[in-house]
Amino acid sequence: MFVEIVRMFTVVLVTAMGFMIARDFGAPPKLSGLFGMVGCLAGYLIGGFLGRLLERAVGVAERRADRVPIPQLIAGILGGALGGIIGLAIAIPVSLYVAPEVGLPAAGLAMWICLYLGFRVASRRTEELFAVAGLSTRPLVRARAYDDADGFLVDSSAVMDMQLLPLCRSGLFRDDLLVPRFILDELQGMADAGDERGRRARRGLETIEVIKREAPNRVYLLDDEVPEIAEVDAKLVALARRLQLRLLTNDVNLARVAEVQGVLTVIPRRLAADLVPGVLAGETIQVALTRAGRHPGQGVGFLEDGSMVVVNGGVDLVNAGPMSFVVSSIVPTSAGRIVFARSDDARKPAGTSAAQSS
Repeated sequence: MFVEIVRMFTVVLVTAMGFMIARDFGAPPKLSGLFGMVGCLAGYLIGGFLGRLLERAVGVAERRADRVPIPQLIAGILGGALGGIIGLAIAIPVSLYVAPEVGLPAAGLAMWICLYLGFRVASRRTEELFAVAGLSTRPLVRARAYDDADGFLVDSSAVMDMQLLPLCRSGLFRDDLLVPRFILDELQGMADAGDERGRRARRGLETIEVIKREAPNRVYLLDDEVPEIAEVDAKLVALARRLQLRLLTNDVNLARVAEVQGVLTVIPRRLAADLVPGVLAGETIQVALTRAGRHPGQGVGFLEDGSMVVVNGGVDLVNAGPMSFVVSSIVPTSAGRIVFARSDDARKPAGTSAAQSS
């Protein structure tokens, strides 16, 4: 419908232009009709191309607008309007007192710069502008309370997990992500450590930024606190109940406690495990063991999908780099799956046997 309407107006416009050209050249009436017919045909072709191009441009603008929070969009529009008024105040004197050949382009340029500058500055200072007006940009300030379809309250285990970013990028998981500030403080505290947990926390903080830039999900930072509760997990469940939000976590014990209290929970690791290709017993996998296991002699590593790999007798291979192991069994758990592996040649790096055979 959009394309056909654009085509109709284009046909009328180009047909009128054809008659005007014929009149300017002093063509006889029959030739004027020919100019009009040519304009009609040209308008039909140009209108179809222009309509599809505009429809595609509108789609791109719509997808980009979906990723911009409403407060930022409102602030940007108001800032652009103010910039346009300032630009108009500059453009009118320029166009009146300067030669038209120079004045009109200069006035148009000044208008565009002021419009763009006003939009960019206002959209970047959204929170401060709303605070000056006594308003808030947080999504909690609404005319209605949250329900369980408005988004997820995110805990640190979900942020640090490797499955969250691929799920968001794929578009299968498009819900809003609401990260409480005390969760960010917890991640920052863990990130200051130099161990494996600190590395995962730093990667989690980077994941939040990547999701904000590249994924369709909107990410909000919540300043709401639960001061009467000190423990982070209990505070998170209490906040989810208060805001009537679902909880996104990979902590199975936290999920059970939340569900007992009536909070709906989603474990992204389970969803990701259902989507990734399965590992079968007898297959060879390559993995780097990063720490000792719970039982003596065990080495533990992780596949790219986050699945834990346990190698009996692999404690001496911890931090030795990627190696080849043979899967002996797979044990599904509520938090994902555990792969038990072994290797008759476990002390050789993954590329050693291939180099020898060549």
